Amino acid sequence: MKQDQDTTLKVFDLKPRRDQAVKPAELIQITGHQALTLNARRSITILWHNAHMQGVAEGRDYTIEIDDLKPDNHKGYEQVEEAIEALMTSILKVRLPDGRTRRVQFLGGNDLDDPERPAGVLSYSFDKRLVEILRDSAIWGKISLPVLMAFSSKYSVSLYEHISQWTGLSRKSYQDLTLEEFRDLLGVEEGKYAAFGALNKHVIKQTVMELNALASFSVTIVPVKTGKRVTHIRVGWWQKEKDELDAAWREVHRSKVGRKARIAGTATTVTDPYPSQNRLARKGRGEVTQLIDESE
Repeated sequence: MKQDQDTTLKVFDLKPRRDQAVKPAELIQITGHQALTLNARRSITILWHNAHMQGVAEGRDYTIEIDDLKPDNHKGYEQVEEAIEALMTSILKVRLPDGRTRRVQFLGGNDLDDPERPAGVLSYSFDKRLVEILRDSAIWGKISLPVLMAFSSKYSVSLYEHISQWTGLSRKSYQDLTLEEFRDLLGVEEGKYAAFGALNKHVIKQTVMELNALASFSVTIVPVKTGKRVTHIRVGWWQKEKDELDAAWREVHRSKVGRKARIAGTATTVTDPYPSQNRLARKGRGEVTQLIDESE
């Protein structure tokens, strides 16, 4: 697959901006994150970005102000503590270039300051096996930290980061996944929202609504049927026009209070912006017989 990104560059060669993480694909494509909360999923990106800014090296310790990990600057210490402990105990599965899977803990040992201190600091390190993987990473996603912190759904975080990586691939504006691959990508807990209708109602609609309101791109989710059952998902995306980008920027920097009501009318969950491509997909993949359009 041809890439716009120069494959001679490695993630470690890049200098990230303060408000934009350059996150390796290996950290975006993790599995085993189903039990991680919204704050824990965001913390993976924030802790990686902070380490990247300081210079990632095997065996190195990094420091970050606890306030940078809080969902709100005035509260949330307990959520930070819960996220750190979850990232220490959760086993993340990372795909290696040769097809093997490596299991790692995202965080090694760490020290968390007393919450009563006015400016608490977390000192942390990464599993050396994780650093070995990331050292050769040449595909990444550019993650806006203000957008990341604006999400209210953990599933929005996962889909946003995947699409941020996919947008770096040339001539690509959609990704086809089996329903199980899509659930795994979002990090939906096993057995939860088992029927597509429940998944669409409780996960997809909110996720699409948040991305369309806050991200620099718009997204559609198109379910695909095999017979009478949804078996595949097509994720489509495109860059927003200037007025849409301006509206997204304003919403990201507004108070979260009332956001759900403000953005409720911005998303069309199921649409088909690529009808000719979908017809070709159906023709070329015999088992896919029908696209669902619940907007009808």
